[in-house]
Amino acid sequence: MDINVSIKLSSVRNKGNLDGLKNDAFEVEVVNLSKDGLAFKSSEKLELNTYYDTTVLLWTKEKFQTVIEIVRMENYGEEQTLYGCRFIGIMPSDQLKIQIYEMVSEMED
Repeated sequence: MDINVSIKLSSVRNKGNLDGLKNDAFEVEVVNLSKDGLAFKSSEKLELNTYYDTTVLLWTKEKFQTVIEIVRMENYGEEQTLYGCRFIGIMPSDQLKIQIYEMVSEMED
């Protein structure tokens, strides 16, 4: 589902090589959200298979905390890279909130 929000990521230091990060915590532009993960754009150079703590602010103003793992990245010479992530340890109730919004959003289209 397309969404236009920002989240703040904090590196999980004990996983992966994070020496190249400019900041320990930084904001990214979320472009897609599903019950299993999210996609975002960032000018930070992130590595595949690295982990980040994040708090996601939903359209209902509810928040949930989760860890994400970078599983995909695409860059075609642009300033920002598109990263695909999967949720690690997301609560089933938070997945359900996302699914409900997806259904409502599809009905409105």
